[in-house]
Amino acid sequence: MSITSPEQLDKLRSCGKIVAKALRAMAARVAPGISTSELAETGARILAAHGAHSSPPMVYNFPADVCISVNDEVVHGIPGDRIIQPGDLVKLDLTAEKDGYHTDSALTVEVSPSIQPGIARTRALC
Repeated sequence: MSITSPEQLDKLRSCGKIVAKALRAMAARVAPGISTSELAETGARILAAHGAHSSPPMVYNFPADVCISVNDEVVHGIPGDRIIQPGDLVKLDLTAEKDGYHTDSALTVEVSPSIQPGIARTRALC
């Protein structure tokens, strides 16, 4: 897809801002004791609140709204009952659609065992 007008760029940016907001909210909740499904629910709620939809279920029939991979899982992990532990490396990957425009972003959160529970360091993957 080529963006050929300011209106199209605005729609793309709008969707990107929603994805960023959802990723930030999920990253803030990454802590020992939370499940990957709880993290995914956070992202799904934010998408819905802003009129966006997860792209993977729409396009690929993926079974979840967010891809969450932990430690040795490289990408596209399916959220479930897995509980985050101190020292885990949690990859959050979210692709959303709004008004026909899709945006995709991911980040990694390292759950440090040397800091208080509920505090995590994040860094962008792309």
